[in-house]
Amino acid sequence: MKHSIARVISTVFQPLLMPTYGVMLLFVYTYFGVMYSHRFWLIVAPVFLFSFLIPAILIGLLYRMGLVSDLSIKVRRQRFIPYVITLVSYGLMAILYYRMQMPTWFLMMIAAPIAIVIIATMITLAWKISAHMFGIGGLIGGAMSVSYFVENTNPYYMFMALFVLAGLIGSSRLILKHHSLSQVNAGFLLGFTITFVFVWMGAK
Repeated sequence: MKHSIARVISTVFQPLLMPTYGVMLLFVYTYFGVMYSHRFWLIVAPVFLFSFLIPAILIGLLYRMGLVSDLSIKVRRQRFIPYVITLVSYGLMAILYYRMQMPTWFLMMIAAPIAIVIIATMITLAWKISAHMFGIGGLIGGAMSVSYFVENTNPYYMFMALFVLAGLIGSSRLILKHHSLSQVNAGFLLGFTITFVFVWMGAK
């Protein structure tokens, strides 16, 4: 039973979907909900396309070609090509939002996953790090930085819910034995730190 729940959590909160969740969350706790309400899909659709749909389709093709043994990419040495695919797709997404003249802090929030994937790719050459955890870590780091440095608010109930979610995701990766505790913690710290700092720099 717990393995089934862990698989559901890992699927629903997979790293490729985290940028989409993060951008959608902006419409809940920032001025996006008022200023960009009429452009909701124009802002959300590109992040879904470039951070999830395109990488997911291409990684699926890698699986069909036998270049990765499973869609969750548990084998460390098989993660390099999917990370490069994700990196290129994220880069195109960042260029698109730049041309849309989005706020600097938003652009930095979009750029943060690019830096995270570059670092994760280098780490993967020697060690396995949790992509799920740098996904949720990045979402929480971005939400905190936007709240403190852009909105000047402290939505602590939202933060509590996000940290509980992070705990559930981390636990699911441990239950499924896809990662060790150190890999889970390292992934979270990587995602949180990079995104928090990037958004803070963009808000200055």
